[in-house]
Amino acid sequence: MYGKYDSKYIGKGQALSRVYQALGEELKWLWTKDLKINTVHVDDVVRAAWTAVEWQVSGKPGWDTKAMDVAPIFNIVDHTDTDQGTIVRYVTSIYGIKTSFVGQIMSTFARLNMDNVLEDINEHAMGPWAELLDEAGITRPGPLNPFMEIEQLKDEDLCLDGSRFETLTGFAYTRPLMRTEDWEEIIESYKAMHWWP
Repeated sequence: MYGKYDSKYIGKGQALSRVYQALGEELKWLWTKDLKINTVHVDDVVRAAWTAVEWQVSGKPGWDTKAMDVAPIFNIVDHTDTDQGTIVRYVTSIYGIKTSFVGQIMSTFARLNMDNVLEDINEHAMGPWAELLDEAGITRPGPLNPFMEIEQLKDEDLCLDGSRFETLTGFAYTRPLMRTEDWEEIIESYKAMHWWP
């Protein structure tokens, strides 16, 4: 999920990209550009939750309780078909930094030594992030930072099908595709909260 004030996956990517922009270094990514990372805008998540309640209250039209679970589970996924390549294109475009993927040998090494790799990434980013905050006079940075956790660096596709929710409830995304403007809107929300150096 991404959107204003997000400090999770996209937010951490934004902060990490800002650090590499300040350092003037190339940001290298593990795995491949094809690693799936499905996304959805927070506005659509909220609307989807409301739609699900309305659908439930209206008697679940189109739902066959004999053929399917009594308590439905839906995936909420936009139409971007997001993968790491998508994210890298936004990072390159917005931050003007060079990006690349480390390749198979380094990715295999990372998989076998993830704790050490993660520690190196965080050590490299957190000091410069603190300096950026200090230079910007930000004393209460909020939840935003480039500190990565192991779950965020796993070599596992997150590729879901959200079509059942759309088909059964008639839900239509207001933000079906991730755009550069969405990333810029997120940065502006950080600035408004005085989280962004």
